[in-house]
Amino acid sequence: MDSTQLKRIPLFADASDEDLARVATFAQSKEVPEGEVVVSEGGFSRELLAIEEGTVEVTRDGEHVADLGPGDVFGEAGMLDDEMRSATVTATSRLKLISLGHFEVQRLKKDAPEVFGKIEELVEQRRT
Repeated sequence: MDSTQLKRIPLFADASDEDLARVATFAQSKEVPEGEVVVSEGGFSRELLAIEEGTVEVTRDGEHVADLGPGDVFGEAGMLDDEMRSATVTATSRLKLISLGHFEVQRLKKDAPEVFGKIEELVEQRRT
């Protein structure tokens, strides 16, 4: 993946070029058609996902929680806390996602600690 793709995601926007290059080696692009469930509430949390293009609806217990779009990130809390997914995320348009797997996110702790710190900050913000 090209590190310039990551720069468009606010979570990575302030990262150094060196850190972005490290993240880019782990990141993968993923496309999802409209209507497909991206992650399911209660499922295992195996990846952090950032929306490059498209929109999603977030529901918890069948209730609408949020709408997310380009630049938004989801799946981060379960990755750090090793918890099950707390919500279902469904594509409301064709999606282009950036995916970082659990192992890759854990490697960032050592290889790109500032980026890992940003992920931890995001988790804390969403808890409050």
